[in-house]
Amino acid sequence: MQNSGKITTIVVLVIVALFIVFALQNIEVTEVKIFFWKISISRILIILGSFVAGLLVGLLFSAKKQFSRKTNQ
Repeated sequence: MQNSGKITTIVVLVIVALFIVFALQNIEVTEVKIFFWKISISRILIILGSFVAGLLVGLLFSAKKQFSRKTNQ
């Protein structure tokens, strides 16, 4: 049982280390134009924001699908 916990800890630490390296490589400021607005933001924030937005859209569609299944039963 303890080996499983150690392996999980090592995997989490490796993922965190990879994320830190990824973030440090994408720290440059990028200009983003959205309709009439122009903002300068760190590239990692754009990537993370896009990821979170995609995750939320996926969760909403999944929840909608689950809800429609329950109402049809």
